[in-house]
Amino acid sequence: MSDSELRPEDQTWESPAAVTLGKKVISVEPGRVKASYYAGENFINRGGRIYGGFIAAMLDGLCGHAVRSTHEVPGTPQVTLEMKTSFLGAAGIGELHGEGWVRHRGKSIAFAEAELFTPEGTLVARASATFKIGK
Repeated sequence: MSDSELRPEDQTWESPAAVTLGKKVISVEPGRVKASYYAGENFINRGGRIYGGFIAAMLDGLCGHAVRSTHEVPGTPQVTLEMKTSFLGAAGIGELHGEGWVRHRGKSIAFAEAELFTPEGTLVARASATFKIGK
């Protein structure tokens, strides 16, 4: 199947934003996703570290993918209502590894969390997010 044939309801589909962030899915199971991201030179702030907005986007993607993996009907719409991000360590150019999981899922609201690590295992950031499910 070509990339042009993939659809948002497929677990293998990634948004253009996720592609820009260099997302590579490692594993998906209902309510949990593991993925890596690649931060290039264009992700760096004036301090030489990955800009926090990119890290937040990666965490949002992990949380959202975890929620998406719980939908009974593939392609069910969802949107992030709010997200809290805690930056705990620095990261430079290169790969980051992350995991997202669903803390609680209701009929129309889901709560998810995610963490992002350097390849050496240093925790860079964590997030908790609330999602609206459905239209």
